[in-house]
Amino acid sequence: MEHQTTHVTGGCLCGRIRYEAEVFLYNGYICHCTICQRSTGQPAEITVLIKAGTLHYVGEEPRYYVSSGDGKRGFCAECGARIVWQALRAEDDWLTNVTVGSLDRPAEARVTRHIYADTQLPWYHVCEELPKLTGQDADVLIEMLRQEHRPDRA
Repeated sequence: MEHQTTHVTGGCLCGRIRYEAEVFLYNGYICHCTICQRSTGQPAEITVLIKAGTLHYVGEEPRYYVSSGDGKRGFCAECGARIVWQALRAEDDWLTNVTVGSLDRPAEARVTRHIYADTQLPWYHVCEELPKLTGQDADVLIEMLRQEHRPDRA
């Protein structure tokens, strides 16, 4: 079930941005990296990966901010809601993800791990029973995600 895709819809707070996509709804993750903390103003961000090539916007598209050498973050220019992290390189589109909070039915999502747990704020405790990967595990994480979600995986 973790590796199956589910058709979802979602959007921003004000409704200007709407999207639909096939996502790995039952294999989400809690990201504790400092970039996610700063971009959301929260201790972590919870996201689900999108099946490459299935994200389609209905109406307006997000504005983007390039937040690292690997990706850009899409948000609504009107209400500021964060919607998507998108890979800068086309071949890495399989890493593109949407925020669980932007889903129309966020309660259906399931998280399976923490990432960048070495920068988890010491007072923030949620889903502590899940496996935790640190920033030093980044290569392991990318390979794990590649095996789970890349369209050309065996």
